[in-house]
Amino acid sequence: MLLLTLLSAALATGISSESVPCPLGEGTVKRFHKVSSNTLGGYDSDLAAYSTRGQFRTHAVSTCPDNFFSALGHRLDMPLLERDHAPIKTAIEAARSEWIDRENPTVWERYDTAARIALALNQAPVEVANLYLNAAWTARDAAVGIYVGGLSGPEAAKDILRLGKAELEKKLTPEALKMIHYNMARVAHRGGFVTARKDHIKAFLALSAPTAEERAAGERLMHLSQDIETRYQERAVSLLKATINGPGDTTRLVRAEYQLADTLRRLNRFPEARGHFEAVRDNAEAPDELRELSRFLLSEIGQ
Repeated sequence: MLLLTLLSAALATGISSESVPCPLGEGTVKRFHKVSSNTLGGYDSDLAAYSTRGQFRTHAVSTCPDNFFSALGHRLDMPLLERDHAPIKTAIEAARSEWIDRENPTVWERYDTAARIALALNQAPVEVANLYLNAAWTARDAAVGIYVGGLSGPEAAKDILRLGKAELEKKLTPEALKMIHYNMARVAHRGGFVTARKDHIKAFLALSAPTAEERAAGERLMHLSQDIETRYQERAVSLLKATINGPGDTTRLVRAEYQLADTLRRLNRFPEARGHFEAVRDNAEAPDELRELSRFLLSEIGQ
């Protein structure tokens, strides 16, 4: 059970692509379409969903090669007014100032660029929030990979963490210790159990058994989860707050409030998270799944 195997990248989500005109400047950009996928990889506490064949969100944002204009595929057909050009270019330059490589953005940096452009174009807060959540999720994809058999929500993650703890109380080989701590860090991260994630990755890196490649993977998990994801989660928070305080249909508003609560929990902002979880739990119009998740995570806050 503890051998949560990372799937081969060869099992890729089916996609197709087409070249369309870039909305800004000249030239073309590739727009991708999802052809096939599945939901067998489960979902995380903040509703990030997984396919066992790779995640389409990796391809969902298109970036023009000449000027780095970035947007979701369906936004590439939007007409831009001349007055939009200057604020868009300012947004792109602000994004590039944070890139590790100004000529080769990562997928999460491209999502951030798309979010900044969306803000410049006064798009709805919920749309920008979703761009930032997806930026965080693509960093998480790179950190934790995919699990065979899926991992369906934070309760499942908690159950696996309990089993991992029981295994660690046994007399184990260095190889087994290495495997359990690393996989438990991945599980904890998907469940949003920040303290457990930090403890397991710290224990993993303290071992002598990991190879140089494995140690690099552990350090990458730590960096992506603590530095990269949190940057975009913080940016999503204000936009999710604006969403729940604005107009919208009940389904969208409740989902936004739940994601706000769990994002705050993942950022260790427990008092704020509690209030929003309670609002979802007590909302008779909220989907049963979100009410149950809120009840469970309320019981976990602070642990």
